[in-house]
Formats: sequence, structure tokens, C-alpha cells
Amino acid sequence: MTDQQSQQRINEAAEQFSDALVQSYKAVAERGVSGQERSAQLTEVFFNQTINNLRAQSEQNRQATEQLANQQQRQAEAAQTLSRESVDAYMAFMDSMFSYWQGGIQTAEKVAEPSSLSSTPSIGGSISSQPSEAELPLENYDKLSANEVADRIEKLNAEDIERLRDYEAKNKNRRTVLERMDARISAASEG
Repeated sequence: MTDQQSQQRINEAAEQFSDALVQSYKAVAERGVSGQERSAQLTEVFFNQTINNLRAQSEQNRQATEQLANQQQRQAEAAQTLSRESVDAYMAFMDSMFSYWQGGIQTAEKVAEPSSLSSTPSIGGSISSQPSEAELPLENYDKLSANEVADRIEKLNAEDIERLRDYEAKNKNRRTVLERMDARISAASEG
């Protein structure tokens, strides 16, 4: 073997070695790139799953909050309905009690009325024509205080005030009420 052949073998061996070395570097590089790609894919999958989980959780939170708000609104409406029905029931009870009381008063007045009319002598043999409380222009007149009468006569005309004045003079005869009525009557006649 000659030097040339041995040189050629050495060159071939060196070339094979360098090819093997290049191939191993390529393999390492490819594995590194492939590892980086896998790592990038895993990172992307992790972040996508995390984002999807956060979205799902926020949607569940939104739905739970909406349901809670709806329940609170229903509770408030139920409380209002209960309060309104309680007040209505109480007012109906009070109205029925007042009607019962008023009916008792009216019955007592009717029972007492014939005996008082027959025992009351009148001028010229006729029954006096004093208006009853029911015929007065202010409802429940006998139950009104002097201040309430003074406030309510402001809306009445002079004729109605005169009827009330006659009734007041024959019944309670309150000086402050009569003075206020006289003032209203004179103001109406001047106007």
C-alpha cells in the first residue's frame, strides 16, 4: 500500500467522520428544534386550556350572579306583594269595623228619632226642619275638630257655609267655628 492509498483511506475516513459528526449535530439540532416545538405546543395547549377554563368559570359566575339578582328581585316583589296585601286586609278590616260601628250609630239614631220627634213641640204644630248631619255639605261633620271645619269650609260656597253655620249654632255652638264661618260668608258676599 502506498502512501497515496493510505492518504486516500485517511481522507475517506475523515470524510466519513465529518459526515457522521454533521449528521449527529443535525440530529441534535433537529431534536432541539422538535423539543422546542413540542414545548411551544405544550405551552400553547396549556394557555388555551387555562383561557378556556377562565372563560367557562367567568360565564358560570355571570350566570350565578344573574340568578342571584333574579332571586333578589323576586324576593323584593314578594315582600311588596305581602306588604300590600297585609295593608289591604287591614284596611278592609278597619272599613268593615267602621261600617259596623256606623250602622250601629245609624240604627240607634233611627230608633231614637221617632220618640224625640213626637215629644218635641214645634211652632205652629209642624216639625222643625233642622238638617241632619247626613244632609250637610261636609261628611262626618260632628266628628270634625274646629280646625278641620275651618280648613274644609274654604272650598264651600256661601249657601253651604250658611247651612253648616245653622247646624253648628244649634248643636255644638263652637265660637271659633261660628266666627270663621261668619268671616267666610261675609267674604263671599263681598266677592
